[in-house]
Amino acid sequence: MAITNYYHIQKERYQSLQEYHDQFVAYRKVCEKLGIKLGTSEGGGTNMLKRMMITTPTQQQKEDAQKNAIEEHHTILFMLGANKYKYRKLIKDMKNDVICKKDPFPKTIAEACHILSKWKNNYGGKYNKGKCDSNNGTAFAIVTEEKETNKNEKQKDITCFK
Repeated sequence: MAITNYYHIQKERYQSLQEYHDQFVAYRKVCEKLGIKLGTSEGGGTNMLKRMMITTPTQQQKEDAQKNAIEEHHTILFMLGANKYKYRKLIKDMKNDVICKKDPFPKTIAEACHILSKWKNNYGGKYNKGKCDSNNGTAFAIVTEEKETNKNEKQKDITCFK
């Protein structure tokens, strides 16, 4: 049951980031106390070493790479469990960056908390209707000579009684 809760934890809409973090860490600790190894895989450390371009690692480097791979696994789960309403655009952009072979995901839960706490949600929601990358709320008026001449003609017919 603890492992199911851990893998399905979601930040609630009105839950603070600190409360979500504490809940996430608590589930992780419960699983570890029960002896459940989360985020471990046979290739995790090896893949981490490849990314670091280490071809002949020492035993310490192997252990560190395995720890880093496990931490990244937890961090990705933490990010994916973030409130979909508020962080939808951030997570979508990170997933798209992965497809483009960029590495956008934070490496630790502390980095993830920092990113989430500083994220400004400029997309979606009831206060941002009609705003997107091409329309950030700025309006421009294009004035042509034709409009200016029409305006001057209209002003000729105006009588000031001041």
